[in-house]
Amino acid sequence: MVAGLDDGWADAVDGALATLVDRAGVDVAFGARVVPGGDRMVIHRLRGTRTAALQDLVIRNGTGLGGKAMLLKRPVTVTDYVRAREISHHYDGPVSREGLHSIMAVPVVTAGQVTGVLYAGLRQRLELGERMQRLAMGLAGEVRRRLAAPPRPPAPLEGAPADMRLRDACRELGAIIERVADPAVRADLEALRRRMTGDPLPRRTAVPRAVLSRRELEALAHAAAGLPNAEIAARMGLSPGTVKAYLRSVMRKLGARNRIEAVNAARALGYSL
Repeated sequence: MVAGLDDGWADAVDGALATLVDRAGVDVAFGARVVPGGDRMVIHRLRGTRTAALQDLVIRNGTGLGGKAMLLKRPVTVTDYVRAREISHHYDGPVSREGLHSIMAVPVVTAGQVTGVLYAGLRQRLELGERMQRLAMGLAGEVRRRLAAPPRPPAPLEGAPADMRLRDACRELGAIIERVADPAVRADLEALRRRMTGDPLPRRTAVPRAVLSRRELEALAHAAAGLPNAEIAARMGLSPGTVKAYLRSVMRKLGARNRIEAVNAARALGYSL
C-alpha cells in the first residue's frame, strides 16, 4: 500500500483504468503513485490482470517503461517489452508473468512534477497507436484535474429546497457512474440521471452485424497475432497496400478506429481470430 494514498487518487485512477480496459479495449491497465521523495513509485491500482505479479511493484525513477516515462515526463511505448532496447529490463519477470507485450506508460504531471503513471497493456504484439496515446494522455489529464478540483461541498441539510437536493443527488450519481465498469449498468444509471435532470435521452440506432470477407478475416487474424502489414502481405501473397486496404475496410465495417478495436469488435461479434 502506498503511504498517504487517498481515496481521491484511487477513485480518479480507477475511473481511468476502467475507460482503458472496458471502452478502449486494452487487456490490462494499471496505475502507479509516486511516493514522497520522488525517486520511485508503486503500482497499486490494476484492472484486467490475471496474476498478482504487478501488485505493489516498486518502480525506480528511470528504470523500465514507467520509470522512463517518469524521468522524461512524457508517454513511452514499446510493442515487445522484454526485447525492447530503449528501456531497462528490471521488471521483465513480473511483466512476463502477466503475459504482456505491448505497453504504454503515460505520466500524470501536476505543477511540473510527475505524481503518477498510467499504463495500458496488451497480451499481443500490436502497436498502441497515436489515438490510444491521445486517449491515455487525456485520462492522465483528467486524473490531474480531479485531484486539483476543490472538495465537494457538504450535503445539504434535510430541510434544504428539493431542487437543491435533486441537483446534489444528480451530481453524486454522475460521480458513481464514472466508477461503474459494467456497460449495461452504466447505461441504466446514465438513463436514470438523464430522467432526473430532464436531459433528452440519446437516440439509439440499430447496428447491423458487419459481414467480413474471407480475405478480410484472414488479414485481421494475422493482425491479431501482432504481425506488421509487410509480413501479413508475404503470408497472404499480396502487396502491403492491399493488406492495408483490407484492414481499412474491416475497421470501417466494424466502426473501429484502430487494429485493437477491430480485433476486439470482431471477437465480440463471434468471429474466430
